[in-house]
Amino acid sequence: MLKYASILAGIFSAYSYTTNMKNKDSFYIYGKKPVEEQLMRNPGNVMRIFISDKMAAKDGGFGPLRAFAKDQRIPINPVTKNKIQDYVGEVNDQGVVALLRRAEYQDFDEWMETLDTENGLPCVLILDHIQDMHNFGAILRTAAATGVAGVIVPKDSQAPINGTVYKTSAGAVAKIPVVRVSNINQTVEKLKENKFWTAAIDMDEEATSKQQSQNELWNQKFDTPMAFIMGSEGKGVSMKTKEHSDFIISIPMENDIESLNVSVAAAVVLYEWKRQIEKVKK
Repeated sequence: MLKYASILAGIFSAYSYTTNMKNKDSFYIYGKKPVEEQLMRNPGNVMRIFISDKMAAKDGGFGPLRAFAKDQRIPINPVTKNKIQDYVGEVNDQGVVALLRRAEYQDFDEWMETLDTENGLPCVLILDHIQDMHNFGAILRTAAATGVAGVIVPKDSQAPINGTVYKTSAGAVAKIPVVRVSNINQTVEKLKENKFWTAAIDMDEEATSKQQSQNELWNQKFDTPMAFIMGSEGKGVSMKTKEHSDFIISIPMENDIESLNVSVAAAVVLYEWKRQIEKVKK
């Protein structure tokens, strides 16, 4: 009886949290790795953890996660598998869900103060209204893996930081600053003032064949602070943003392929940047 009473208490407590979420900027993340990353890096942002009752009943089920949550005084509730699906849908939740207080965006000016553009060669990624959450998560994972100093996103018409983004990034959201701004073009100008060169990753349709060749990624030299701008899935980088950029970089392709998925394109560009920067460091 005590076991079932505990489960029911968890369900009612979870229902209370879910009902109150409508007026708050809180949301769920799911999966063992994303929840662990959040617990390790910012436990104060975790309101509550829900674990599948079957997992909770296992000896050692999520033992380290449960122990750390207990140390941080974060409540853990056993709930049914169906209840977890009510929170996050039919996804690979791995039997664990966490409720976060808010998405973790950073202020541009405060973030800029952490960068060293005098002696270092930081790289930032600007997302020009990425809509797909899986693309957003994949880009954040690559950005974290390549050592990007931050990812800048607009406040409007941009995929939000949510459970899907956390899961797709495999917890990388917690490892890289995500900076939210009101205006992408104004932000590009501010980066220029802080010694960044800005490059839109797109095709320059007005360029001659010779200019297009010069614009190709392999012909660029990255020896200054860089800001790469990735466009939305459908429209690419907006014309206005291209005009604010210092130059346009294209990714060479064959077999009449016109474009790559934006997360793939970001990975190609960032690893070429990293390859060059590693040589500079040596």
